[in-house]
Parts: sequence; structure tokens; C-alpha cells
Amino acid sequence: MTTKLELRNVTKTYGKTKVINDLSITIDAGEFFVVLGPSGTGKSTLLKIIVGIEQPDTGKVLIDGKDVTKLPPNRRNLAMVFQNYALYPNMTVYQNIAFPLKMHRIRNIPEKVRNIAEKLNIQDTLSKRVTQISGGQQQRVALARAIVRNPTLFLLDEPLSNLDARVRYSARGELKKLQQDLNQTFVFVTHDQKEAESLGDRVGVLHNGSFEQISTYNELYNDPRTPWIGDFVGDYPMNFIGKMGFRPEWVEVGRGNYEVEIDSSENVGGIYFIHGKTSSGDSLILKADRRYETGERMTFGITKFKEFDVPVPGQ
Repeated sequence: MTTKLELRNVTKTYGKTKVINDLSITIDAGEFFVVLGPSGTGKSTLLKIIVGIEQPDTGKVLIDGKDVTKLPPNRRNLAMVFQNYALYPNMTVYQNIAFPLKMHRIRNIPEKVRNIAEKLNIQDTLSKRVTQISGGQQQRVALARAIVRNPTLFLLDEPLSNLDARVRYSARGELKKLQQDLNQTFVFVTHDQKEAESLGDRVGVLHNGSFEQISTYNELYNDPRTPWIGDFVGDYPMNFIGKMGFRPEWVEVGRGNYEVEIDSSENVGGIYFIHGKTSSGDSLILKADRRYETGERMTFGITKFKEFDVPVPGQ
């Protein structure tokens, strides 16, 4: 595979806080790479360094093998889609999409705008102001404006977070298909587990300014490299007893050598997740096939686990 983007030992400090810490990564051409992490871990700062809005204190940014670390954003040929879409409210959809083409004095603007509008199914909105269209349509306009000038790399900073849950679900599928149709490289920043799982060819989990683990989402979930990854990745955190970590579904309820006292039961789509504590005080979340009442005791056995050689969260 051809390397599209490479970061070499990138560090960025604000005051006494090291936001990006000696971070290195290579991203292949045509890859959908997701940067996943909780708020405040430097995800947006990382994108700003790639696009050239921020300069790293140390390290290099290479695009297609060329060192662009010192180049301004307008000389990197990158497209960035922001969380708030950054559309011009006083312009029509057509004018928003055409704007970067006019700035670069590109020919055949009407044809290019119509073509990309049809690809994203927003051709019927071209004459409307962006304030007159839905959030999902605004997101497509932002993507159209990015795509229309054929950038070498797409950077997306939580572009789906302002959509409601139903629209977000369909938008994920559309975005993945679009990336595959374009055969372009996408770097997508999010704190949302579902987005990382459904979109990423690989997912890099950012923690303390560097990638704690880079792999498929399935590997992050089933084979976390560190207890922190196990705790962070997944709809529910990994359970820990001693140096052993296990997911809520990696148990057999009703038989086994362990016992938990129930704090609460949560019904999710007909499946129950039981919250409780062991006699030694370990807080656990276990998957069960029925509801258990508060104060009830339940036995269980562990059918699968991951053993860590470092301290686990809270122990």
C-alpha cells in the first residue's frame, strides 16, 4: 500500500500541558482511519497540525512522502469538514459549494457543482440558502464543498455529532459508501464508539497525547492492549477482577465460582445488563437473560478473559 499521510514524532505543548506526545502514525492511501478518544485528548489539535492551522513543537508531517510541516494550509491541498460545517449562511447551497472553486479560479464551475450535488443527492437544494435546509443536508453540503476541488486528503472533525440519532445512523452508511466510491483517504475524529466501529478500517485510540492502540475496532474490543483500552472501548466498560479483564457477555450466569450482589438491572433491546458488586468490592456489569432485583445475589462463571500484566483501573 502507498502511504498517504505520515506523522513522525509529533509533539505539541500548550503552556505546561503536552497535548500531543511524540506521536507517530502512517495512514495508507484509500484508508478510512478513525481517531477515537474522549474529550480533551488532543483529537482536534491533531487535525489542526495535519492541516497546518497549528505547528508542531517537534516532529514532521508528510503527505504523499513530501514534508509539508512548514507549509501553510492553502498549500497542502487538504479538505477539512468541521463539526459545525462552517457554511456561509448568507449564501445558497450552490454558492457554498462553488466558493472554493472560485477561490482557486477553476473552470467549469457550474458543471462541477451539479455533478457533486447529484452524487450527494442535494441537487434540489442548490438554489436554497443553507439556513433553509436540514442538518443532514447541511452536512452533505459541507462534504460537497470539500470534495468538489479534489483534495489529496479529507480531514473530518466530528461531522456527524450535530445530527439526531436516526439521521446520524443513515449518514454513517452514506459517508462510508462515499469514501469507498471516491477511493480517497479519510481521517475522521470522533468520541463516538458506533462511528468508530462502523466507519474505521483502522481505529487509533488517543490517550495522553499518543495512540494507545491502533487496530480494527473488533480487535480493540476483543483484545485490548491495556486495561485503559478495555475500560474505554465498548458500550460498557470491561470488568476487572485482579489482573483479569472480561466483557459483560463473556460470562455464564447462574453457575460458576463468582457471586455478585445486584445494584440495578438495565434492559437494552430485550437483553439485561446487571450492575453489581462482588464481596471484595469489584464493580461489574454482566449480561443476563432476565431481570434481577436490587439486593438479589447472582452467581456466574467467566468463559473468556484477557489477562493484563499492568494494574487495572481502580485497583
